[in-house]
Amino acid sequence: MDLKALVLIGAPVANGASQGTIFEVPFACLDVLGATVLERIAQRLRAAGISQLSLISNVGPDARTPMEVAIRKARFDAISETGDSFWQSAEEAFDQFRQSGTDLVLILSVGPYVELDYEELIQRHLKKRCRMTTVIGPGGEGLGIFVVDASRRGDAATLFRSGLQKVRDDCERFIAKGYKNLLGSASDFRRLAIDGLLEKNALRPVGRELKPGVWVGDGAHIHRKARVLAPAFIGARSKIRAASLVTRNSVIEHHAEIDCGTVVENSSILPHTYVGAGLDVMHSIVGLGRISHLVRDVAVEVGDGKLVGASLPSAVFRTLGSAAAFFAVLSRKYRGFSILARKTRPARLPQSQEVPSANLATPDVNEPASGQAVGEFPANFVVARRYGEH
Repeated sequence: MDLKALVLIGAPVANGASQGTIFEVPFACLDVLGATVLERIAQRLRAAGISQLSLISNVGPDARTPMEVAIRKARFDAISETGDSFWQSAEEAFDQFRQSGTDLVLILSVGPYVELDYEELIQRHLKKRCRMTTVIGPGGEGLGIFVVDASRRGDAATLFRSGLQKVRDDCERFIAKGYKNLLGSASDFRRLAIDGLLEKNALRPVGRELKPGVWVGDGAHIHRKARVLAPAFIGARSKIRAASLVTRNSVIEHHAEIDCGTVVENSSILPHTYVGAGLDVMHSIVGLGRISHLVRDVAVEVGDGKLVGASLPSAVFRTLGSAAAFFAVLSRKYRGFSILARKTRPARLPQSQEVPSANLATPDVNEPASGQAVGEFPANFVVARRYGEH
């Protein structure tokens, strides 16, 4: 039996809204404990015997680079980017499956993260001999997952044209019993990472367990005077500088850097993010030049690169226009650490890394706002606090 999957990301819903995002980037495109949500979904689908994964995407310009990276890591077989014709493109992709002799099509709108037994779902669909099966949560809520007989073109058309809100006839309902996270807010995204660290879901950290509850990715550099307290995750090629503290369910994704004396508590630092020296980062998600504070439910864009640095891959991709060029530049930047990455224990930083970041010595060329003292933060800057007399 030929099984294929049609994965939808950034799908517009019936009321004109879109799926959950942070900083305008869909949650599915962001790393959680070393791998993107999209990559983990693709792995589960392939393990269930899906022969082909096709993706229909619709994201804004700010999310294009994270989307490209996530798609490359997930290794989809066919990719289609759309704008206003999103549902028409999905309908055309379904029809191509039908014409190629596919038996069943799994339609999955990437919004909620659901750890579903896809093999059980498919077997239930076949046993009931129904034309369509929809997956619902324990409370009866739809999860955007359907199994459709490829021959039922009309049923699929009704489903797509309603934004996955309606079916032409009554269909079989399959109750998802595994872990579920709606991923509708930044707090949901943080909860997904925390549940992975606490082994409440199947998201295992990509790395090795250095000590109970502390996971470290390949090539991560942790200064001997820095502290990492369980549970925590330090991603591949990241840097934790001297006198820093990472604690309480914190997640530092790959190629992130925590500068000297900074405390990261109960927070997620997104890939390629620089966090400046002497700061407190608590209950937050930091990345893409922004900070989202979860308790106060406020997001702040940070213009000072000495506090939160811009995402490295975005600038490189926009300048060079290719993933190959990006990795070539990155390899030259980190060639001094390539041997250290193969050691069995996290390596100590070389002498050049033991000194404070060069950002600390860079004079501040920005003029203070009217009525604001030099070094004073705006009133709505609620996440970062610099130590000392500044």
